[in-house]
Amino acid sequence: MGRIDDAASNGGVASVGYNDTYVFDSAGNPKKMSADALSAYRLQSGEGELWVSGKLNVTPTEIELEFRKTGIARKWLENIIVRHVNRCRSLDSSLTVFARTAEEGTGVTCADIPHTAVPISIWRDRK
Repeated sequence: MGRIDDAASNGGVASVGYNDTYVFDSAGNPKKMSADALSAYRLQSGEGELWVSGKLNVTPTEIELEFRKTGIARKWLENIIVRHVNRCRSLDSSLTVFARTAEEGTGVTCADIPHTAVPISIWRDRK
């Protein structure tokens, strides 16, 4: 069992080397960015960013779809991880995923899932 943690309490983005980084505009359109460029980018209302370290078995189209459906970091991340676990039936020790969204009036919220943490709902849904 695991949980999705607040990224700020775990060192956030700077604590991991990421191999794939994306920013999503408010319409949900993705744009691949270097980690350096993304770390300097300020999210605008309705935008999101995704940082992946390791092998995430989810297509860019599915990541985009989940962002368009939710637009909220925690739910977006949970849905991506559920898709990954449903395919792989496990989480590799090298996988870390960080998602952040900017929601109007609420500022920026963060959630990240280190390889040791899986949302409890994933295990309930698999039974």
